[in-house]
Amino acid sequence: MIRSLLAATALICALSPIVSSGSPARDINASPAAARVEGALAGTAWQLVEIVSMNDRVDAPDDHALYTLQFQPDGVVQLRADCNRANGSWTSASPGQLEFGQIAATQAACPPGSLHDRFMAQFPWVRSYLIRDGHLFLATMADGSIVEFEPIERPLAATVLDEEIRTSDPGEMQQIVLTRLFDRYAKEQGIDVTDGEIDTYVENMRRGMRAEGLTAEDELTPEEAAQVEQMRRDMGRSMIRQWKLNRALYRQYGGRIIFQQLGPEPLDAYRKYLEERQTAGDFTIHQKAFQEEFWRYFTDDSIHDFYEPGSEEEVRAFSIPPWERMPGAQ
Repeated sequence: MIRSLLAATALICALSPIVSSGSPARDINASPAAARVEGALAGTAWQLVEIVSMNDRVDAPDDHALYTLQFQPDGVVQLRADCNRANGSWTSASPGQLEFGQIAATQAACPPGSLHDRFMAQFPWVRSYLIRDGHLFLATMADGSIVEFEPIERPLAATVLDEEIRTSDPGEMQQIVLTRLFDRYAKEQGIDVTDGEIDTYVENMRRGMRAEGLTAEDELTPEEAAQVEQMRRDMGRSMIRQWKLNRALYRQYGGRIIFQQLGPEPLDAYRKYLEERQTAGDFTIHQKAFQEEFWRYFTDDSIHDFYEPGSEEEVRAFSIPPWERMPGAQ
């Protein structure tokens, strides 16, 4: 029961709107992790070679590119585990020391023979690393496993705010470009999330779940309940911040609004802002094949559901905070 409850919450945290910050718990201010990242790993990307256990068991993927690990300079880690993707945090207080924080992943069922479970199970136990002969080796507690990676040769896909983005994945490129630009916009607009707003969000979520007869958390241990509570607060912070950012863009640029499961999005405002930033030289897409993929979300009306212009839904989208309109709100 706890596993399903945690998985559901983590999945919601992982699947944020198109302008997701890439991490379910990140704030617009520098995170504690960002102050404790060691230079040798920051900005590097790796793919799995093999996992070797103390009992000499060796697990090696047929396709190394299906299992990847990317260390962002701001303390965010991005992973691919076969058919799933994940985001979390990493810290390295000194050379050779490494720990991963909470990691939220999608929950697709990968095909038989997948190393998904084996791969993802390593990260909570990692405590140290070594780079030797160009390969990265992660060691788990008590040397239970050694996980070997090789570097990913990645082309220069884009540049955003003087930061090079090297990836062969257009989706990853888009996410990084949007994250950097919208993080800066949020800071410029003074967008923040208060503890009181998060308290209201979590309490209304809890009331709504009870109104639906969802009482699984009553059976959790104190440790499990604390974990669920923290995940809810992380999700609340992310969604409240995103709504405020979207509201600011809508007020500045106007335009049409689209429906998304995690909140309304000002699609035309996104496009106008990004066109403005591109013209100003804040970002450049170097891979021509990636340009169409990047802009499709903002230009292809057929993939979106729009609020009816002038409708009550459209008026309420950015006038009443969604955490005050949740089923449990009073």
